[in-house]
Amino acid sequence: MKKIIDIRMFNECRGAHLHDFIQLMVPLEKSMWINIEGQEYYVTPQELCLVPVGATHECNFYGRMLVLNMTELPEGEKEDFFKYPFIISMRGQIVQLVQLIQSELKQNPDSTSVRFLYQYLYNKLVENFEPESIRYIHEHYDLPITVEQLAEMECYNVTYYNDWFKRQTGSSPGMFLRQTRVRKAKELLINTNYSVTRIAMMVGYSCNSTFTRAFRNITNMTPKAYRRQMSMIKKHQLDLKKQDLKNQQVI
Repeated sequence: MKKIIDIRMFNECRGAHLHDFIQLMVPLEKSMWINIEGQEYYVTPQELCLVPVGATHECNFYGRMLVLNMTELPEGEKEDFFKYPFIISMRGQIVQLVQLIQSELKQNPDSTSVRFLYQYLYNKLVENFEPESIRYIHEHYDLPITVEQLAEMECYNVTYYNDWFKRQTGSSPGMFLRQTRVRKAKELLINTNYSVTRIAMMVGYSCNSTFTRAFRNITNMTPKAYRRQMSMIKKHQLDLKKQDLKNQQVI
């Protein structure tokens, strides 16, 4: 059976090299310095580092390291998701899945169960993947955020970061932040009775007019008009449900 994931243990990693497969590296005893395509990363024993296919990487690490070579992606999956390096925490089910795969391969190198475990591991990696700066926007959209701040989180200069962010999300950092804030504002407009001014402040706008302008640019309507429209839709849906119940009672 063709191996879909090759798990190995190393005691060192030295020099610059590249692979024709995706590699996951986990230092087990101490933090590891690694340079991937000119960018430096520090990986702790609680983290997993992903090196994309064909990415030149260099490290001078001496110590026990777990390496998972993803020689084949799960059926139907594309490599696009793993085009860029990333660091994620080795926690919870990810740790358990790696241990299960190791144990299964040790007992039976040709085990068919490994394919299912690998698919699950892949799904967990996808769930946990989110660059630090994007995660920061999702968690702190209500705070003042600058592109300089975000670029620093990814260890990029601002020019490169803007290009990198566009590749990751399809939009600029500023637009992504506005879209995130407006999405949160929509939830508040629908589910609360807070004033538009208060909602503006809750999603990161100190000025009501700036919030209204950003909201209108993305939705083509003002926050008040959006709330009014959604209220009418909810009322209409409620009336339909009441009518359905009435019809059922008549029958």
